[in-house]
Amino acid sequence: MVSMALSATPCCGHQQFRLSPAIRNGGRHEHHEHVVKQWMCWKQKIRCAAAAVLCGALRARSRSLGGRRAQGESEMEDPSRRAVLSLVAGGLAVGGVNAALKASDERYAAFGTILAPAPYKETIRTELVPGRIWGFEQCIALASVSTNIRMTVVKLQDGSLWVSAPISPTRQCLRLLDELGKVSHLVVPSTALEHKASLSEFLRIYPTATVWATPGQSLPITVPDTARILGRDTAPWENELPCKVFFVEPPVTDTFAEAVFFHSETHTLLVTDCALKLPSKPPKILESYGYDGTPGPISLEQWRYKAIAFDFVTGRNQDEKDFAALSKPPALVNPLLRFIVYRRCPEQAAVWVRDVAKWPFQKIIPAHLQAPFDCTPSQFLEAFGFLFNKKTSWEPEDEQLAFLRAVRDIVGGPTF
Repeated sequence: MVSMALSATPCCGHQQFRLSPAIRNGGRHEHHEHVVKQWMCWKQKIRCAAAAVLCGALRARSRSLGGRRAQGESEMEDPSRRAVLSLVAGGLAVGGVNAALKASDERYAAFGTILAPAPYKETIRTELVPGRIWGFEQCIALASVSTNIRMTVVKLQDGSLWVSAPISPTRQCLRLLDELGKVSHLVVPSTALEHKASLSEFLRIYPTATVWATPGQSLPITVPDTARILGRDTAPWENELPCKVFFVEPPVTDTFAEAVFFHSETHTLLVTDCALKLPSKPPKILESYGYDGTPGPISLEQWRYKAIAFDFVTGRNQDEKDFAALSKPPALVNPLLRFIVYRRCPEQAAVWVRDVAKWPFQKIIPAHLQAPFDCTPSQFLEAFGFLFNKKTSWEPEDEQLAFLRAVRDIVGGPTF
């Protein structure tokens, strides 16, 4: 949705290489479409389209907010260059000679992550539903656009662990996970790269675990041939966590899938990117990256900017107003999915949404932003009102759609 900097987005599906929206520069928006060509080798149009707009666009906005950092911090490098240097430094760190010293930091993982900050990632574990569901959060970022990414862990009735959307397998993360029990199931709930980048490392560490994945998995990151397919193969945990899969493929649209699960015991809906909730304050884990790569607190002003960018909404120098509108609804449909994916296959999306709303859930746990957040089936349907020609809980103003229209121009689809 996995909707921000290098945060996965579906290719006409959801988040994969999601790059932050064009940032304002005196009211003008610079769309560097030539950047898209550099990413086309991934064959993921939407992620590529998002990349198209980021590189030149971040500089103006980053200089504005970056100047509000703590006094005494050097301004010698702009955030875009800082991000590049950070990635290069991360690569050098992985291959450096002092491996023992690097590995002594429990936040270090040589493999299993494709997103900054790498190879060092802080992990925060939060008990989201007492005794049953936990969230493991890390930060993902590119330059000044960052957000949290969440791995969701459910303790099944047999005491084993069901792990969805594995994150970077640092020693800290694995220690916190092993404290909860034995990992029996590894779940890939989406075709988005960010939610499956760590699967192979997790499977190497937990070789007896069964892999479950949505249909439509493909390169550059795929799943093992032995993986069971969600929605097709019978799962031993399906009575505890029934699953409903949204899957589209050519000729309807480009391949995209997302699975949602209902934890019936606690009336909790587990999603990846389809429904989100903006927290009023920045997630604590973002302090591990800071504003643009230097660890430290995130101001409310900086958080509003990051949140708006992550949601692919075009900034217009009204961040406080726009953030309030985005954060007000009980649930927000990821704008990238809404305008670029669901508009290309509205009938299929509507059937899936109605089906999900039959479950009597009371709260939602997504893979980004706030979790859990209160949401009923009727509120879930209201968020998707655009599929049913009904009132939608958030409606953007025309100028806020500039970035999404730039993406649409690249990947195709209905006008808006």
